[in-house]
Amino acid sequence: MSTETEVNDAPAPDGNELSAAQYIARLRRIFDTYTSTRFFAMLNACVNCGACAEACHYYCSEKDPDHIPANRAKQLEKVIVEYFHPLRSKLGFVKPGDPLANPKFEKLYKAAFENCTLCGNCALSCPMGINTGEIMYVARALLFGLGKLPSGLVDPVNTTLEIGNYLGLSDEEFIETVEWLAEEMEDDMGAGFSIPINKENPEVLYIPHPLTLRDLPFLLMDELKILTAAGEDYTLSTHDFDTVNYAFYQGSKENAYTISHSTLRAREILNAKCLTLAPCGHGYRVLNYEMEKIMGVRFDFKIYTLVELIDQYIKDKRLVLEKDRFEGPITFHDPCNIGRRGGVIEEPRNVIKALTNEFVEMTPSGVHNYCCGGGGGLASTGSLGGIRQRMGKVKAEQIRATGAKIVITGCFNCKNQIRDIGKTYDLDIAVKSIVEVVAGSII
Repeated sequence: MSTETEVNDAPAPDGNELSAAQYIARLRRIFDTYTSTRFFAMLNACVNCGACAEACHYYCSEKDPDHIPANRAKQLEKVIVEYFHPLRSKLGFVKPGDPLANPKFEKLYKAAFENCTLCGNCALSCPMGINTGEIMYVARALLFGLGKLPSGLVDPVNTTLEIGNYLGLSDEEFIETVEWLAEEMEDDMGAGFSIPINKENPEVLYIPHPLTLRDLPFLLMDELKILTAAGEDYTLSTHDFDTVNYAFYQGSKENAYTISHSTLRAREILNAKCLTLAPCGHGYRVLNYEMEKIMGVRFDFKIYTLVELIDQYIKDKRLVLEKDRFEGPITFHDPCNIGRRGGVIEEPRNVIKALTNEFVEMTPSGVHNYCCGGGGGLASTGSLGGIRQRMGKVKAEQIRATGAKIVITGCFNCKNQIRDIGKTYDLDIAVKSIVEVVAGSII
């Protein structure tokens, strides 16, 4: 197992260390909960054609057979045979090993957490419709049951569950920061400018990324400038101000639900007509799609990522932009969870085409665009940076081929990852969030 792994063991009900038998029983409960007929159909449908290989940024970057998605799934199959096989489990003389000491779980950890971002691109190339990312999610759930997690998926989640946001900001710090932002923006926005907090019955409850509150206030200023310039009836809220949900990447739907419920409750308290999220790929995916599946309900309100509103503002002429204020060529990276998993493909392209006459696509692009390498929770664990940079090679090659001077994206982690691979692979590019270029082009 990687030395970065941080074991977050859960105690037995009596407070003592769990025995091997208790861990196995826990794994069985998780396996039964997280698997379905569809899961087994995918697991058994592989014909070993290798079509998934060229869709995987890991394999394309290093050509390592272990990085072929189908081969990753085989690591989970080995665990299933030993611990959950319907016949073996009934044979009293066949005893599965202690899972904490079983090297199969060491290999599964590497396959599920280090060598897969759950981007889903493999599913689009598989003739059998297999999504190895979903298979690896079951692997993550089992590893969560053993407490085998990357360190970046432990403390941030625990902090969110305890305090309400993964940076541990208090309501008072949130209010003070927002009031300071309003003062800083007053010269540009006009005397008396203020930022609403906990306003009831708004059209939009806007959920920022907490890093913009603590470390990158200029990004939040850009987001608020766009909402204000468009005349949006919006509010921020002390009830929730964190788009991030790393719990989903732990493999814990229970923790993911607890975190998402805070956002859903904030909307309900303020009676907001819709939720709009700051650019955060996994936050958008989890809240807009995974929560309906976990909760077993259909939301009667809309959840947007900010670029969807920007696209509509431009169409409705609520925002007027100066074209070519930023020198091109400009290309766009599709965040996996917003684009491929969320279906937001045309909206950012509409916005960019309103910003520049020098837009150039990557190849491939849209739903087939390669993952940048920063998703799946890898960006949250600093010690996995070396892996992220190596697996970002194919993305760097994509970008270089466009000849772009600016790479725009709509996800916080994607922006940071592309900035880093730009340095690693000597790309002469600027990397910008789509809100930066929109806010900088408003007339």
